[in-house]
Amino acid sequence: MGVLRDSGSGRVSLTGGSAATPPRDQLEETVRDTAAGDFEVLGEIGRSADGTVAYLARDRASGSLVALRATPSGTTRNEYLLEVVKRLDDKVPAPPSTCPRCNAALRGWDRFCTACGFNLWSDRSAGRQRGKTELLQAVKEATQGKFEILGEMSSVMGGVVVYFARDLSTGKVEALRLQQDNDREYSIGLTGVLKRFAEPIATYRPPSAP
Repeated sequence: MGVLRDSGSGRVSLTGGSAATPPRDQLEETVRDTAAGDFEVLGEIGRSADGTVAYLARDRASGSLVALRATPSGTTRNEYLLEVVKRLDDKVPAPPSTCPRCNAALRGWDRFCTACGFNLWSDRSAGRQRGKTELLQAVKEATQGKFEILGEMSSVMGGVVVYFARDLSTGKVEALRLQQDNDREYSIGLTGVLKRFAEPIATYRPPSAP
């Protein structure tokens, strides 16, 4: 079992580097190398103004998704604290996005838009295993040919469940936003590309209760 999984954190340093290896790419490669024994790094989730970068990764032992958060810890920004995060929180940078109702810029993984109060992550199936499994399958079917569904992570911000996907045309990791339009239907949007999907790309209707 690897050191990073055992301790939950470690320190990484950017060394060498050249004009052909931008710092952004060098950090990702360093994180990949450091986590290789424990986690498969799937791609960047987001980054914040202070230089913190979050990467989506899969635990090689359990298959579950985690976030690897790299936070600058040195005076030169060549040193980073690398932490394993199992539940998304306000310290994990989120993809840039806007509220589908008021177009205000969104920050983090909050359930509600801070400008208009819109419920961004309404998923009433959370906690019902059968419902979540059916919903995930519906998401896979709805996005087939456009996105590869990578899995899900929970958030400490209001009980949100976030589904991550890879855009097959760009290779970029995106976060799926599931919005329950009424008691029986869900529409699907993407936090990073809401403007691209002005209309829901799919609707899922949960099966009627027996």
